[in-house]
Amino acid sequence: MKIGNFKFDLENRTAVVGIVNLTDDSFSGDGIGSDIDKALNLIKLFTDNGVDIIDLGAESTRPKSLYENVIEISENQEVDRVVSVIESLRKISDVPVSIDTRKSKVAHEAVKAGANIINDISMLEYDDEMIEVVKSSSIPYILTHNKPLETNNSVAEQVKIDLIEKIDYLDSNGVDSNKIILDPGFGFNKNYEQNIELHRNLDQICNLGIPVLVGTSRKSFLGEIAGSVSIEEREEISIASVIVCREKGAKLFRVHDAVAVKNLLEFIEKLS
Repeated sequence: MKIGNFKFDLENRTAVVGIVNLTDDSFSGDGIGSDIDKALNLIKLFTDNGVDIIDLGAESTRPKSLYENVIEISENQEVDRVVSVIESLRKISDVPVSIDTRKSKVAHEAVKAGANIINDISMLEYDDEMIEVVKSSSIPYILTHNKPLETNNSVAEQVKIDLIEKIDYLDSNGVDSNKIILDPGFGFNKNYEQNIELHRNLDQICNLGIPVLVGTSRKSFLGEIAGSVSIEEREEISIASVIVCREKGAKLFRVHDAVAVKNLLEFIEKLS
């Protein structure tokens, strides 16, 4: 898959996506807000250590049902934050950039500034214009499962069916499946038991023949597994999730601890 100026062999290799939160209230406690220098320093740390892709987001997607004081920002604020960082980054680096947004205007402006992937957690359900941006930009699109599940059916099977339905929708709108990356949507519209079941049966999603990105990093269901540990104490369980998901066929890993995960995956591939 071509992403920006880089060709990724996702059949044989993995890729690490480093999270850069341009928010004031990230659930993981690493929000940068509008501090461009701080964002660029974090990106430099990632790229100097081989992190493959940078994921920029300026809107907190943490569930209000789980976290207090979720701060709303306007669409224009979101645009200003991501575009400022992308424009500054493009003066010094061509590292692939993923724009994490549900909004078509933010995606459009970010792509104009130099973003190379659209990462839309809404499953194309939040903004009717997003499909047009995805189609016209002709860059990879991360399709994230984000839909309520029936409790009496297999979680992986429902996620698979829902994703296939959206893949068909994208195809009917002229979006090539070769430009799609699937995200099973851990933590989105899924309770603890559903997240665990999906994790254990992730291979069913990976068997669709489309690269799968996993974003379990520091999420609450991992904290529960580890004994209700704090967000800051979830690094080990997050890395364990990466290892398990890799074995099940996942190819991209969206993580906060990007340097540690990049090193880990390189060691595994050298030892395999």
